[in-house]
Amino acid sequence: MVVKRSSVHIVFGAVALFCAAVAAYDWLALQRAEQINRTVATTVAANKAAASDAQRSVRSTDDAPQIRLARAIALSKKGAYDAAGPLFESLIREQPQGEVGRAALFDLGNLYLRQGIGHSPSGAIESLAMVEEAKARYRSLLRIAPDDWDARYNLERALWLAPETRSGSDAPDVKEQHDVKVRDPESKDLP
Repeated sequence: MVVKRSSVHIVFGAVALFCAAVAAYDWLALQRAEQINRTVATTVAANKAAASDAQRSVRSTDDAPQIRLARAIALSKKGAYDAAGPLFESLIREQPQGEVGRAALFDLGNLYLRQGIGHSPSGAIESLAMVEEAKARYRSLLRIAPDDWDARYNLERALWLAPETRSGSDAPDVKEQHDVKVRDPESKDLP
């Protein structure tokens, strides 16, 4: 009976230590997330002008990827597309398969789609190019994460804005579509 009781206490102690280790790990992760949130909040509050944001964001490559992603999203929402684009691209190059890289790929697609929808001052030609860039980014993201329904929806929206048509010899000729071909009455292939 004594052996059983001591083994139960040992197992209970091991389980308690394991739970304490998990709690400590979660506490450290929470502290890191709160630190990132504080840094993002102070960065956004300190940098009101988009021009100063652009200069600071290009220089600050030593920040955590989450902070640079938040900075790029803030720049994109302010309309500073020229400053946000390179930040997104650098995050995609650094972490192509990571969570931050996927988020940057999605947000870069959104940036291009926003520009293509009508926020581009250059006109329809550049708008079409921006929509095509957005489609390319969404497709890249769907190759990495095929179950990303937001990317699927946005790709569908981009395809609706700029449909893709078949080109080359695969497309039938318009005259061929309207010609009616009648079989020869003496055809040997009829049953």
